[in-house]
Amino acid sequence: MQAPHHRKVELQSNADLSYLYTNAIALSRQKLDQVYPPSANDDANEPDPVKTRVKELVEEFIHQTYTLASDSISINGVDLNASSSGRNLPFGSSFSAPETIEYEAYDGALASRVSSLYAQLESLTTSVAQLRREAPAKAAKMYADTLNNVLNEEDAEFESLVKQEQDDKSVIDVNPEWKLDIPLGSDAERERWQNGEMAEVYTDTLKTLLRLQGEYVEGDEQGSMEASRNALSTTIGKAERAGRAVEVVQKM
Repeated sequence: MQAPHHRKVELQSNADLSYLYTNAIALSRQKLDQVYPPSANDDANEPDPVKTRVKELVEEFIHQTYTLASDSISINGVDLNASSSGRNLPFGSSFSAPETIEYEAYDGALASRVSSLYAQLESLTTSVAQLRREAPAKAAKMYADTLNNVLNEEDAEFESLVKQEQDDKSVIDVNPEWKLDIPLGSDAERERWQNGEMAEVYTDTLKTLLRLQGEYVEGDEQGSMEASRNALSTTIGKAERAGRAVEVVQKM
C-alpha cells in the first residue's frame, strides 16, 4: 500500500521563509525576556549565563525544526533541499549577528507625566514623614484633653451632688418639727443618762411597769401582795366599783 501523499508548503520567495523564521526567533526572544527579565543590579556588559544558554538551545531547536521541515517546503515551485549544506536555506547566516537593542522614540508628554508622578510621590512621601512625626503627639494630646474634660465634668457633678446632699441635711437638722427633746427630769437623772447608766434606768422603769400591771418582779418577796394591791388593773376595778356604789346610793 502506498503511503499517502501530503502537499508541500508552497512559498513565493525566500523572503517568506525568512519572515517566518524571523518571527519565530523574535517571539522566542520576547518570551525569554519575560521569563528572565533583566535585573537593575546586573551589569549590562555581563549577560545572564542561564538566559544565554536557554536562548542558544531554543534558537538551535527552531533552526533544526525549519531544517527538518525543508523537505516539505517549496519556494516558487522549486523544492528546498536541506542536504546541500544549507545553500538553498535563506537563514544560514542572516541570524548569526548579535542581538540588537531597539529604543522607542522619545515622548515628551510621557516624560512630563513621569516627572509629575515623581513630584507627587515626593510630596506624598514628605507628608507621610511629617505625619509620622506629628500625628502621635497630636493624638495623645487630643486624648488627654478629652479625658481631662470628662474627669472635670464628673468632678463637678460629684461636687454638686455632695453640696445638694449637705444642703438637704442641714435643712433636716434645723427642722424644729423633727427635733427630739427628751426631758431628763432632775439633775441626778440627767447625770445618770450622761454617764451611760441607761441599762439601770431601763431596768427600774420596766420593773415599775410590771408592778403597775400586777405582775411578779424578780427581787420582790415571793407571794408579796404589794404588787397586787398597787396593780393598775386593781386600782381601776376599785374605782369602777366605787362609781357604781355612788350611783346606787344616789338613786335610793
